[in-house]
Amino acid sequence: MNRPVSVSSDRIEKLLVRCAGAYSQNTLRGYRNDLLQFQKWCAANENEWFPAEPATIAAYVDDEVETKAIATIKHRLDALRFAHVMADLPCPTDHSEVRLAVRRARRKKSVRQKQALGLTSDILGKMLDACPDTLLGRRDAALLCVGYDTLCRSSELALLTVEHVSSCRSSVLVPRSKSDPHGEGRIAYLSKETTAHLEHWLAQAKIEEGPLFCGLHTGKISERALTTPSIRRIVKRAGVRAGLNDVEVKSLSGHSMRIGAAQDMMVVGIDTLGIMQAGGWKSKNVLARYVENAASSRLHQRRWQRLLEMSKSRLPMPHSC
Repeated sequence: MNRPVSVSSDRIEKLLVRCAGAYSQNTLRGYRNDLLQFQKWCAANENEWFPAEPATIAAYVDDEVETKAIATIKHRLDALRFAHVMADLPCPTDHSEVRLAVRRARRKKSVRQKQALGLTSDILGKMLDACPDTLLGRRDAALLCVGYDTLCRSSELALLTVEHVSSCRSSVLVPRSKSDPHGEGRIAYLSKETTAHLEHWLAQAKIEEGPLFCGLHTGKISERALTTPSIRRIVKRAGVRAGLNDVEVKSLSGHSMRIGAAQDMMVVGIDTLGIMQAGGWKSKNVLARYVENAASSRLHQRRWQRLLEMSKSRLPMPHSC
């Protein structure tokens, strides 16, 4: 077999530029990083990296599983598949040699991912109580409430503008999401409390158009929308202010509002279809992963309560005098 021709990273960059507009910036940024990591590994091991041979990718998987999570490896294989497909080249990740390497990796390491801590209504209440009565506190409170009510991902919150909010501030159009790449959008509704927090933020910040949530620097409003990393930092900072312990704060993420809201909806008895529609989920399996902790807890609580009721019913009747 002829060795593949070495290709500089410029070709990958051209592929990504060509895909701009067809894919989100976050997706392309992730592909760029994953391809760069694969390129570095190939350079260190004196392998050609693009086009990639199945044997090279299989060796890469065998090596990476020692230090990387299965999800990380999967992301990098997705990036390699993407690059080859966009270059109209045969996809090496479909080769049996790569499939076997992935199976070895899955058997060697658990595929279960750590889930972010769900920002449920109880935790949200503590965070809101701890928000300072300042411009920053107003923004953080509005962001947390809107994120919880809309079940938005951090990337979706970053896309929201004032124009996406209804005139009465009771609903929001989520224009695009990971599961809605073509921008059909979904309507999410806001509680009266969330509407009040949002109105306070917009009024104090004097924002009438543009990004709904923007950065603050030395007390001044930025014209740029918050990024997903900055939203994650805001959530963690709110957790610190609310007195959460170090483990809990570390477990918070930009997805915590989405996870917590889904868990709360499940606990109060909203059916799966309703939760999927509220959060824009397309897969029941993904939703099940989000709410499994709350679901399991609820089932055990019901079991313990039922057993307690049964044990009480079996108590001997007191003897009459």
